[in-house]
Amino acid sequence: MPSGPPSRRALVRAGLWVTVAGALTGCSGDRLRTPWSPDPGEEERSGPQPPDLALIRSARERLRTYSGALEQVRPTDHQESLVRSLGDLWSVQAERLDALLVALGSPATQTSDPTSGTAGPDAASSTTGAALDALEVGRLLRGDREAVVADLAGSTATNRAVLMSLAAQHLLSADRLGAGSTWPALSGPTGTAAVPVLSATRPAVFALEVVAARSGGEERESYESVLAPLRGVTRSLTTLAGDAAPVPPLGYDLPEPLASREDRRALARSVVLDIAPAVLRVVDRAGAAPEQVDSYLRLTVEATSWSLELGADEAPFPGMTLP
Repeated sequence: MPSGPPSRRALVRAGLWVTVAGALTGCSGDRLRTPWSPDPGEEERSGPQPPDLALIRSARERLRTYSGALEQVRPTDHQESLVRSLGDLWSVQAERLDALLVALGSPATQTSDPTSGTAGPDAASSTTGAALDALEVGRLLRGDREAVVADLAGSTATNRAVLMSLAAQHLLSADRLGAGSTWPALSGPTGTAAVPVLSATRPAVFALEVVAARSGGEERESYESVLAPLRGVTRSLTTLAGDAAPVPPLGYDLPEPLASREDRRALARSVVLDIAPAVLRVVDRAGAAPEQVDSYLRLTVEATSWSLELGADEAPFPGMTLP
């Protein structure tokens, strides 16, 4: 015998359950929650963190430490200009990293940077602490290299170039402060990743050979001091590229007549300045292997150092425009 229609009480109960279930669902996103469900965690409420956020925070904290240490340096007369210049560069780096953190949804650092005009705990410690030698700051920068390489190896392609450029500027600063790095033999880039870098180093070698041949004395020595290590790097890159390495052309078109020292220096500087950007364009090809990342970092540091030798302006993020 078929059952009768549902009672009025049953319909009311069903309507109440639908109303309550809908309310609970609306309060908890896609997952149905009951009054006994645990509160969602922070990650569930805010969603996953943007890529590399923790690494950018770490880089910012290291920069804070470096700036605080630099403030404690009592430079000699010949160090004063360098220390002031590094302070200016690191101030720009701090501003850009803070802006990047804000763009990624992270609040800007609460403690002001010692290189800025606003006093904070870092600035106070820098003025009350014992004076440091510039070499000690250089050793501090150099001592973080292993940790920095590990962070770079864990970064994504989205921010790796920025972090690599920042690290290169810091290691170059260490070198200029008297604490240069010792690098192992190049192990990367390899295969097709080496080709864009070769496309920058080969014409640079050719141009430096030409300007060296057309100059003499100290001018020639300045070109040859860059040409010798650049030739070695180019040979290593050719080997690392293997079968992917294109056959080098017999020569490259150069602006003529290169009759003045200024013209020759400008050409040498411009071709060497092309190397660091070429490295950063393929930096994501280093993968997560620390030895590969270290080789890319070495190339960026050395290329930037050569450009400074030839009179290029210092940059807070060498090899790239300001992020």
